[in-house]
Amino acid sequence: MSRIPSANGGGSLRQPWISRKLGSVRTDPHLDPPVDWRLDLTAVTQRLLGSTIALTTRDWQVLTHLNGWTRAHIAAHLARHAEALTDMALEIARTHEPIAWRSAQSDADLNAQAGGDALALQEALDESSAALMRAFELMDEAAWATTVRSSQGPLPASALVLDRLNEVALHHVDLLLGYDFTDIEPALVHRLLKWNLFRETPRFSEVELTVVTDDGLTAVVGHGTPVTVRGNEPTLLGWLTGRKDPSAVLGGEQINLGGPV
Repeated sequence: MSRIPSANGGGSLRQPWISRKLGSVRTDPHLDPPVDWRLDLTAVTQRLLGSTIALTTRDWQVLTHLNGWTRAHIAAHLARHAEALTDMALEIARTHEPIAWRSAQSDADLNAQAGGDALALQEALDESSAALMRAFELMDEAAWATTVRSSQGPLPASALVLDRLNEVALHHVDLLLGYDFTDIEPALVHRLLKWNLFRETPRFSEVELTVVTDDGLTAVVGHGTPVTVRGNEPTLLGWLTGRKDPSAVLGGEQINLGGPV
């Protein structure tokens, strides 16, 4: 898991986006618990569940472009992801003590859950998402500011919301049900682009990537050979996460990002 980004005003971003000093974590206010997080998370979750409600067991077994995963594997992954975040949120709400990020999902567990029928998969998505919302409701201001330790450094617990928004939005696209990046609410696309620029920063160890959006955002990540990529925010988000062809953005062919992340 990755650290949460912080913006410098509304214009340019440059890492580091989290500073470490005596174990503290500093983030930009736009990444504090958003007042509209309930609306954002409810909206993307309900849209996902609305897309999957009519799927049959056979529909769930259709392969996606995610390394051999079927739609059912995506459902299982999203359910397990919600469960992990729920456990973290409940502990943070109860103790207000720093904790480690929990994200392990075994292939055996995912394969087993992905073998379920349509009703079981839909219920797993629905119930795990509802449980996560209830856990988030228990978090107060101090809880949102609690440090979560990740493999790439400390981040505030508010990163849990962004991480879930990102997972639901990206994997909804992966389900191949007619949902694309242009269907994501523009303000959320903007936030998720910043989040993914930050979480993908370790991939740019030999490239200094400058991303320039049509909406005026300029973000710089990585170190090395300068490369500039331009485009609209939905397409850039798709490209950055390996879900859009490099030719979809100006300058994308200069970097090989591999497959979806």
